[in-house]
Amino acid sequence: MKVQEKNRLILFGALLMMTGAAVAIVSTVVFGGALAASLEESIAEMLADPAYAAELAAAGLAADDALATMVGIIYALLGLGVAVNAVKIVVGALSLRRTDRASAFFLVWGAVFLVLGVLGVWFSGVATIFGMCDLAAGVFGPALLLAGGVQN
Repeated sequence: MKVQEKNRLILFGALLMMTGAAVAIVSTVVFGGALAASLEESIAEMLADPAYAAELAAAGLAADDALATMVGIIYALLGLGVAVNAVKIVVGALSLRRTDRASAFFLVWGAVFLVLGVLGVWFSGVATIFGMCDLAAGVFGPALLLAGGVQN
């Protein structure tokens, strides 16, 4: 039985996805808490405005409920980002084990992460650490995974 050579595009794509996702998770944990605290302060200042508080009261909301809801949404989005990047690390690790096999696995996950990555870059740009991570783990890595999947 002839041993097939590992596809280098899949190998580099998987490593790029895993590295970018790991940096994004660490950045989310480090900067996400500071971002949430900063936004919480900004939201609290906004809610302290009597005109805004009156609008909330007219809508039947209390300022504390609005603050809790907004902060909850922030933490939910940060958690979603960590979860998606954790999936990228798992898919990258599985891709490393399958680089020598033909599989639709690369095409499917490459396409899914490429679409999510393009949306991430579109929303965050590339001038931030999160934008750079989206570019690496969400665009270049999945694109290489797709190209390698087509080659296999």
